[in-house]
Amino acid sequence: MNLKVKSKKINDFTYELSISVAWKDIKNDFESSKKKVAKETKISGFRKGKIPENILMSQYLPNVELAFIQDFCEKYYILSLQKEKLNPINQANLKDIDFSYENDLSFKAEFEIEPKISLPKFKKDMVSVEKVNFISNDKEVEDTINNILMSQSKIKKIDKGSEDGDFLLADFQEIDSSGIPIIGQKTEKKFIAIGQEPITGANKEVLLKKNVGDEVRVNIDSENGNKIFKISIHSIERRIPPKLDKDFVKKIDPNCDGVNQWRTNIKESIQKEYEKKSEEMLNSAVIDQFIKMVDPILPPSMFDSYLENIVNEVKASPQGNNLDDNTIKEQYKTFAENNLKWFLMRKTIIQDLKFEIKNDEIETFIANAIKNNQDQENEIERFYKKESNRNKLSDDLLDSKVLDLLKENSKIVEKDMETSDLHHHHNH
Repeated sequence: MNLKVKSKKINDFTYELSISVAWKDIKNDFESSKKKVAKETKISGFRKGKIPENILMSQYLPNVELAFIQDFCEKYYILSLQKEKLNPINQANLKDIDFSYENDLSFKAEFEIEPKISLPKFKKDMVSVEKVNFISNDKEVEDTINNILMSQSKIKKIDKGSEDGDFLLADFQEIDSSGIPIIGQKTEKKFIAIGQEPITGANKEVLLKKNVGDEVRVNIDSENGNKIFKISIHSIERRIPPKLDKDFVKKIDPNCDGVNQWRTNIKESIQKEYEKKSEEMLNSAVIDQFIKMVDPILPPSMFDSYLENIVNEVKASPQGNNLDDNTIKEQYKTFAENNLKWFLMRKTIIQDLKFEIKNDEIETFIANAIKNNQDQENEIERFYKKESNRNKLSDDLLDSKVLDLLKENSKIVEKDMETSDLHHHHNH
């Protein structure tokens, strides 16, 4: 087929193709449309699909022409894309269609493509970013140990003398300011924990040193203002943690020699988590700075489609099914924009610098994973036998190569931060 195609670049991401095809090249396709219309057309005096050609062409020619345009313009558009080596990212707008029986066909197709990103020449200190080195403390170690001990606790029923941390099974009866119960506002046998919301502050003090059968009053803030409740205690339960000794440690971690080594292991584990967090924050900061520098152009169709996918995902979740589309779009607009800009920039870096992950790099990563987790060798080998998991690993290793390049060309200013400061900021 002899397609005549003129390509016009409207902007960095929009193209317009002017496509024309001679009648002799489309005659067979027109015949196909004619047969299709004939098969679907029924007129009196003839069985459906048996209409004579002269009647079809004299009375139904506009129908045949329309059917041909609908059935075959898309075909010629796709052939034109292949000829011009263009990959659209949206549905083309076909316009200015000019065709009549036994004449040439011409039309235009406007569509968007991924824009070509121009990368800067990489050099030292192109951007400046801060790296936070977190310094953990012994309180975090003790809190972690206490949480583990509590998770292994035995429950003991207590009759007298409630303490901080005890669990109470109680009835809640809302009362008015004069102490009279409000009808219909009673919750029976509800579990509460002393020291956890809403049993904190003054409410906590009121419930300390209480016995089964006692009744107390508490004030609880709600969406409808402050409410007064009379609490009737049915039972008190106390968690009794196990003794922290070598036997307990061996039960939790058979490879550990004793309490001191376990403490050290926990401290190292906490520090590794903070180092991972620090690296993730640095990577995000580096990506943000290079996105600002390169500032890739986003085709509207690409952005709209991505944002629409986010809206659908959010609305499918329990937290988002009551949110309207515009609220979700406003909330995720910047996130979507940055993600797409990073996608385009990352793709361009990989293509321009010919980054790739060879099979031996994948095998080396897997071998190191097994070396560092020898007790999980079978699980690791089984996991990476799946092609989808190997592809994901290859993609992650490509990410690391791109990030290493960006970090090598960044000025990284290091700053120490006590993790106690971090938690303090989160709590305010």
